[in-house]
Amino acid sequence: MTRVPVGKVVALAAMPTAVLMGMGLTPQLAQAKPGVPENPFQDGPCVTAPDEQSKDAEKDAAEKAAADKAAAEKAAADKAKKEAERKKQAEDARKRAEDAKKKEEADKPTSPPSAETPDKPDEPESGADKPESGADRTGEAGTKAPEPSKPTNPLDPLGVGDALKDLLTPGEREKESPAPKPSESKDPEDIKGGGSRDGKATEPVEGAADKAKDTADDIRDKAEDEADKAKDEADKAKDKIDDKAEDKADGGQEEPDPEESEDPMAPDENGKKPFPCVVEKKVDGDDEQSPAPIPNQPWHLEASSLLLKGADYKGVVNLKMPNGQTKQALKYIISGGTDIGDLHQIVDGPGGKKYHVQAAKGSTSTIRKGDTTMYTERISGNLFGLIPVTFDPEHPPPLNLPLIYFTNVKVQQAGQFGGELTIPGLHQSITD
Repeated sequence: MTRVPVGKVVALAAMPTAVLMGMGLTPQLAQAKPGVPENPFQDGPCVTAPDEQSKDAEKDAAEKAAADKAAAEKAAADKAKKEAERKKQAEDARKRAEDAKKKEEADKPTSPPSAETPDKPDEPESGADKPESGADRTGEAGTKAPEPSKPTNPLDPLGVGDALKDLLTPGEREKESPAPKPSESKDPEDIKGGGSRDGKATEPVEGAADKAKDTADDIRDKAEDEADKAKDEADKAKDKIDDKAEDKADGGQEEPDPEESEDPMAPDENGKKPFPCVVEKKVDGDDEQSPAPIPNQPWHLEASSLLLKGADYKGVVNLKMPNGQTKQALKYIISGGTDIGDLHQIVDGPGGKKYHVQAAKGSTSTIRKGDTTMYTERISGNLFGLIPVTFDPEHPPPLNLPLIYFTNVKVQQAGQFGGELTIPGLHQSITD
């Protein structure tokens, strides 16, 4: 019975099962090194992409902005409508004031009556303004009718005492019956005409009409200004919407709004987007039953290049080891094959020993014939030869890429199953 060295047992437990062919048989001939795949992302550093919550927040903000814009346009239209109604009301008020003024002017007498030929007085409009009954007019415009004489003293039927009093104290009589002021005249003609007959007094009806007309004109002017302003705002909003709709209909791209934040993941002129930066994201992971037991110690791969074709990232899984402990790993299914430049596999063995499996310098090792399941604890290198990245269960890949290409790659593998591994120029060594 052939005994297998412990180093090989450890290596076989961690490496693909088909590595036995490479370790026990003559190494395969080296194959042609594949060309470097084109980078599908923008050259340069990674860009922090917004998470789902940020995207939802941006979507909500966009929807809110659209709703606010629609509400603003509706408010502008309603404001314009109200201002138009106010303008119409002001115009109606102005017309009513003009009509009232014309009517008052038509009701005025064409020529003032002569004081020498007094007309028959009209009845006053108010009972309080009627001349006292029995009173005689003086015939002079703007004066009150004299009050009736006081009753004579029965002891002085001839009025000698009053006459003597007037002679001795003429000032008291003047104080008792002062001459009426022209403005206090109760002449019905003055009341009807709005002033004195000589036209010197103000006309209150005509003044009120003028004031009402001025007020109506002010309201109308203000309403016109507000209506014009609201109409301008509504027209600007409408023009902006029409311009965007026209650009979209013509197949052109809309001009970016300077007030809106630019999308960090926007494509460049070649249609390439930046690669999103890896962010810390701790997850519980899914429990996974591997095809064979996962060794307690991982194995390591160092290579000048690593090409995974038909890759499908399945997420973070939890693997149980023989010692009863559980560890997390990134699960990949590779269906299109794997190419490894300058393969160098390392397994930590007992006593601090390191077991090495290496391919010939400049060769490309391959995994073919079926799907390969990889449980990766950590992978780092230059993605597509340009973007330095590191993936692990706490920093998972931000994208599920069907084609993955690394240069200067280092992999810490929990386990790998399936496919047939071919290592050109294989040789082994043990180091302390």
